[in-house]
Amino acid sequence: REGAWEFFFETPSLPPTMTFKFLLDGDQWMSGPDLTVATNADHEFFESQVAFPHVVSRFHHGYDNFVLERSRTTQEAVPRNTTDTLYDVVVIGSGMGGGTLADALSDAGVKTLVLEAGGLRLPTHMTSLPGDWTRLATHHALGHFTNESGSDFLPGVHFNLGGRSVYWSGIIPRMHGWELQFWPDEIRDFLAPVDGGYAAAEQLLRKRLRLGPFQDQVVTKLRTDLDGWSVEDTPRSLHQPFVDAAGGLGDIVENSTGVYSTADLLLSSLSYPGRTGRENLTINLGHMVTHLETTGNKVTHVVCQDLQGNVTRRYRAKFVVLAAGSLESPKVALNSGLRDPNRKIGVGLTDHPAFFSARYMIPDGNPFAGPTRHAKVFLYRPDATLNDHPFNVEVLINPEYWHFRNSDPDLRPSPLPSMIEMKFVFASHLDDDNFVRSRGIGQKLAVKVKRNQTGAAHFDAAKDARNAILGSLGVPFTADEGMGYGNEGTVHHAGGTLRMSGDGTGVVNTDLKFERYDNLYCADPSVWPFIPAANPVLTLVALVQRLAEHLIAKF
Repeated sequence: REGAWEFFFETPSLPPTMTFKFLLDGDQWMSGPDLTVATNADHEFFESQVAFPHVVSRFHHGYDNFVLERSRTTQEAVPRNTTDTLYDVVVIGSGMGGGTLADALSDAGVKTLVLEAGGLRLPTHMTSLPGDWTRLATHHALGHFTNESGSDFLPGVHFNLGGRSVYWSGIIPRMHGWELQFWPDEIRDFLAPVDGGYAAAEQLLRKRLRLGPFQDQVVTKLRTDLDGWSVEDTPRSLHQPFVDAAGGLGDIVENSTGVYSTADLLLSSLSYPGRTGRENLTINLGHMVTHLETTGNKVTHVVCQDLQGNVTRRYRAKFVVLAAGSLESPKVALNSGLRDPNRKIGVGLTDHPAFFSARYMIPDGNPFAGPTRHAKVFLYRPDATLNDHPFNVEVLINPEYWHFRNSDPDLRPSPLPSMIEMKFVFASHLDDDNFVRSRGIGQKLAVKVKRNQTGAAHFDAAKDARNAILGSLGVPFTADEGMGYGNEGTVHHAGGTLRMSGDGTGVVNTDLKFERYDNLYCADPSVWPFIPAANPVLTLVALVQRLAEHLIAKF
């Protein structure tokens, strides 16, 4: 991190002093005597103090906190194949877009290679694992860019099997009609119908069906009191195979897989033989794609650094799909010198801003109080426009139970005061003053993202909604209290750097194909022509399923 390795120890378990040496690549001890430090303070060591007798030359990159572990578990679960094979499709990235696409293609008999820079960090979504996962996403996040002057863009990308999908919140709202008007007609027609593209994506993501009677009580109360608002359960990915379509308890035949992740999806496929298993699916971990080689209008080779083999490799496919995220996908495009007549590659990186309320205490005796009660509620105005209430509202009662899982009952938190908090998330046009620029292979990206002021003009509308919600639930509040405004932007919700258009003015068309190339596509939020208030995952998965059908039809 910040150009150095960090090592953390549990101080209470250490003696007053500690003697140690650094070990490189698991087999090379540092030269010279042992080092001794006091354990009651932090310490720094510099290159002038630490030397190794023989250092193997390896690829250099600018990614802080990038961990690629070698293990028998990884070798057995994700066997690599580095032979020169002509694949039907090479997918670059195994996250929400790339992983979902690769599984759909391989299940249909399309010979698919996934190239993932990272390794096997988590085998499933973090909330399905033991331990305190609340800091895990931040602890595992990479530093892969630096902000230019005037930019405060926040990190949050992950290089590992499944990418961000093993760390995400699980929120899967649909875009509303007013948001869809900023997308090409073909996409709007695909997503807008109730039973259209979103329905299949919700099924794959295993949209949660019910949260129980207290949730129903909160939703009913808010629906009664908040005229003009749509109030519903927060749409979230959470597998509930024991709940039937009507919300009742069904036959218990299978266990829950929890929150959707492509690590879980791909590892499941690799575990079984046959067409819907691993027959057509290869995943090469530790492969950092640097650039594409092209001839005319076609991509001929995908070039990458095999970080485990310490060698450059080139892979061939009939079709190539970039799915490395809204920063890394344009970086590959820029490093490849792709034709860009509209000068839009790397331009427009934008995130949606949000207001964050304070946490309010729900008084004892209030019908919505109780330390073991929990609700997730989602609100929006059906009559909203870009200029009138252009936001979604997420309400949480007792946020500690957002996704509570604990195998040890002794670790269950002590009863806490009942609390409620809210978030107001806004849609936004792309800002063409924002950009991603490559400094070259092995270097950090340069990022410029201005603070997004889109929501500022609608603070009063958000404040009034907050007050109405608190008033409905009988929670004391100060009517004119302000809210925190998050408008720096974060990498995992931002998009627009390889924008889509329906008229040839962007980078990709409505099939997600690069306008100037016959066999190159993109399957991540880089293609967004507009940043919705909604979390991007549901829309991305719907568009990826559409892309899968498009590519399958070519074989």
